[in-house]
Amino acid sequence: MSLKIMYRDELEGFSKSRVMLVLWIGLPLLTLLIHVFQPKMNRDISLTLFSAFIVSSISGTLAAIMLTVALIHEKSRGVYPLFLVRPVKRRSILLGKFFAVFTSIAVAALITILTGLIYDGLRGGLLNEKALFEAGKSVLVGFSAMGIASAAGILIGVLSPSVLVGVILVLYGANQISSLTLLPAMFKWPHAWLLSLAFGVVMTCLLLFIAVRIFEKKQF
Repeated sequence: MSLKIMYRDELEGFSKSRVMLVLWIGLPLLTLLIHVFQPKMNRDISLTLFSAFIVSSISGTLAAIMLTVALIHEKSRGVYPLFLVRPVKRRSILLGKFFAVFTSIAVAALITILTGLIYDGLRGGLLNEKALFEAGKSVLVGFSAMGIASAAGILIGVLSPSVLVGVILVLYGANQISSLTLLPAMFKWPHAWLLSLAFGVVMTCLLLFIAVRIFEKKQF
């Protein structure tokens, strides 16, 4: 069973879940309500930029928790022995889940940012090209952090014995690792956002590699 099939099945499952349906509607709505009901914020920052900030802040945590909880539940229900009697590679199980959740959260993030653009456009506050470029960089850095957090969520899900332990490790472990993508900007290094992207890709691949190797050696 190929990675493509696993990805499609996982994506279909996540997209039909109540969590994702709430997220696709709730994240844009929550961002809009926070922005509208904070008058000072409404004057100081556009909803587009605020949406980019929200997406960068919480998308990684959401993705990591979803992956960790899904893996732990499937392990506890004895799902994987049933998978592994078929011609399916263990890495396809993990990578399919990783890419499915990453895609689902990315869709929610893009819907949120699109809502911000539409809102700003209706208010006559469309951003100039420079501001849009800065917002785009923030989103890309946010996605790189989400990649790290998602890969860490996979690793935690493989290792954790319970959902409680897994969630704690996500909140106090995966979040800390993913926040390292902000270091280049904090230190004002040249091309900071490109460095953040590169770091995100390298760390995501490294964490996924470790998770796959451990998963391949597990006895089910």
